[in-house]
Amino acid sequence: MHDSRPTYRPVKVNSRLSLRPLISLLRQTLERGKPGMQKLYGHMLRQFEARPELLKPQQDTSLMKKNRELVEMLMTTIFSPAAAEQDSLYAVAYPFSFDIVYASDLFDTYFIRPGTNQVKLPNSWLEQELEKERAQFACTIILQKYFGYQSPEIAHAVFPFADPATGLTRYFELNIDPRFIDVTVNGDMPVSKTSLLCPQTNQLLPMEELSRIIPLDKFVFEGLSVIRVQDITTREIISRIKNDLLDINAFGDATVYQRLHSRMQGLLGMKDVRIGITPFFKINNRYVYAGPLNSLSFIFRHGKQSEQKDSINDAFHQLFSQTGKPLVVGTITENDTQRFGNMSYYFDEGIHSLVICPLKNSRGLLGILEIVSDEAGKLSNRDIEKIEPALPLFARALEKSAESLVNQVDRVIKEQFTAVQPAVEWKFTETALTYLAAKNQHKDARLPRIAFHNVFPLFGAIDIRNSTLERAQAIRLDLAEQLERSAAMIDKARPQLQLPLLDEVSFKINQYLSATAAPLQADEEMLIRDFLKEQVTPILLHIRETLGWLKQDLDRYFAALNLATGMIDHHRKDVDDSIALINETLVSFIDQEQAAAQKAYPFYFERYVTDGVEFNMYIGQSITPDQRFDELYLKNIRMWQLVLLAKSAQMVAGLTHRLPLPLNTTQLILAHSNPLSISFRTEERSFDVDGANNMRYEILKKRIDKVHIKNSRERLTQPGKLAVVYSQAKEAEEYLGYTAFLQNRGLLQPGVEQLDLEELQGISGLKALRVSINMETGNNTTTYPAELSSLTIEQLINR
Repeated sequence: MHDSRPTYRPVKVNSRLSLRPLISLLRQTLERGKPGMQKLYGHMLRQFEARPELLKPQQDTSLMKKNRELVEMLMTTIFSPAAAEQDSLYAVAYPFSFDIVYASDLFDTYFIRPGTNQVKLPNSWLEQELEKERAQFACTIILQKYFGYQSPEIAHAVFPFADPATGLTRYFELNIDPRFIDVTVNGDMPVSKTSLLCPQTNQLLPMEELSRIIPLDKFVFEGLSVIRVQDITTREIISRIKNDLLDINAFGDATVYQRLHSRMQGLLGMKDVRIGITPFFKINNRYVYAGPLNSLSFIFRHGKQSEQKDSINDAFHQLFSQTGKPLVVGTITENDTQRFGNMSYYFDEGIHSLVICPLKNSRGLLGILEIVSDEAGKLSNRDIEKIEPALPLFARALEKSAESLVNQVDRVIKEQFTAVQPAVEWKFTETALTYLAAKNQHKDARLPRIAFHNVFPLFGAIDIRNSTLERAQAIRLDLAEQLERSAAMIDKARPQLQLPLLDEVSFKINQYLSATAAPLQADEEMLIRDFLKEQVTPILLHIRETLGWLKQDLDRYFAALNLATGMIDHHRKDVDDSIALINETLVSFIDQEQAAAQKAYPFYFERYVTDGVEFNMYIGQSITPDQRFDELYLKNIRMWQLVLLAKSAQMVAGLTHRLPLPLNTTQLILAHSNPLSISFRTEERSFDVDGANNMRYEILKKRIDKVHIKNSRERLTQPGKLAVVYSQAKEAEEYLGYTAFLQNRGLLQPGVEQLDLEELQGISGLKALRVSINMETGNNTTTYPAELSSLTIEQLINR
């Protein structure tokens, strides 16, 4: 972007060193001052009067050096001896210049280039800023003397300084006091009062404009500038922390975190400390643990279980419920880890000194700021005062991050689980505006019906084969394992306890074990679960308390149970984890691919995740009225759908080595060549087909997933194969062209089965094409969709 601000050019300032303005001001002070001051400084003034050459303007410092002792006495009227003893930072320079003529030892050490009398500035930016201030304050003196305007008399600038001892950045404020400077004009006054006023407001122009209007080279400045430097590291770092935190929505921003980290080190004056930020966020009254935020936490950094994190949260809430004071542990000891359980997590990380600061708002604890060191005794209560001003800033930033997280979650829910897809968002906006306009006219406003006519439907389904049977088998294995393990525990205890109840329970266990040898009915499964939890578990707990020699065996038994359900469920978990991984992979792939496909021509897309993924698509002119629809786009999306399902099968095959339980998917497409109408159902928050003639399409979608080949017991859908169900010959012809093209490209294997399907309730005459997917082509998910979208229809059907 072009910067329209004018480039600043340095201006010449006629500067002469002179002690006369300071001597004159001191004489006036003594004349109306107390006898003590006259006695203290009167002798010194008489010595200057005896040396009139010292009161004249000087081009260099040679005369001052000859009278060094007398000049130093004069400087005590500006800088007290006590300030010198405190290693203060001050200096005297030529008017509006950084040519130093007198300085404190500490100023000389820090800020003067060795072997010169020049101030060393850290960067050209500061040099330019000081150049501007020099010109502006020169103008100030002119305005005061010749035009009677009053304005600030102190120039100041802040600059960073790398501390040579620690390597940390410190900040200093440079104050320039021009009170001991006189100004005279060479010849006639070069500017008029009216030229310095804004014609619209009759007010003085801004100082930057004045500094360009007043010709400073026509004036002579005599006297000296007094420079004082103040260490404002704490104030400046707090300000910079505030600016850093104002511009972020979450602490997951690594760049911002690194800046905050270095700023906190500077605030403490310690290079070898680290900071962590642990949020305690809740949504719907439950703790949530956002990954990017946890990455900045020391106590949550290594992926603890949610139950463990909840316990840590509760402990900190209890610790800081009565006080907002930080917890300081200068040296973590074994006693500390026992007294405060959370301390052990830090100790295990190699942290031996820490400060934990609660970050609160009016509603309670938002999180904690962790300041840690690997060196024992590094941190102490003295450090609290340094960091306390920053704590409200971190608390507000956490509050802002919490709000951002809620908004992001809300956005994801809207994007993933509602029907307002990008392709039809315009329609919802249009409808809402119509509704609001009607309300403003005091009409009986009702939301208009949202519908799209003459759109072409596409349906695809990726089903995890036999997921219901696999889940039932897993449940049966888990129940059998728990029955066997509990039977073994009871059999060990029976000889010693000799309780008839144990014989009865053992008998029931054997009965239920026999039942698990065959598929279980739903009521049988519940009976076994209730029996294990309500009868077996209390007995085993009693045995563990009564027979100490069985305690270890029973501890292992209870450790194998899911804490939430009290049941063994690792077989079931294998099934669920495998299904979840397949679904996550498919959803990510499908969402990415459909977003890319929308670029060719927008279409409505919605998916449903069960044991697999189903998705509906609608494309047509009414969905995208501002872009002309052509049958080419319909054929392209049908081809894309074939590629998508074939690729999804390849992706699932590539997951086999990562699945706890190997599972396969089947791929199914319903071809439908006639356009139909859809409308939005507010209750279901989804689109559905309109009209009785279109209901056949919806019925087909619900019934074809388990359809059999006619006169056989074989299911149409099979792992490793892609099936297309159709009812019209022209649909078969079109899809045969697509499959031939994809076989030529190696995505599908040679050969196509053309099958008649069994009659479904109320539906007959269905047919199908079935083709095998080439599972050895790898998992490249981008080649085909990107390439196919650019092909002509003749290329698509290989003609």
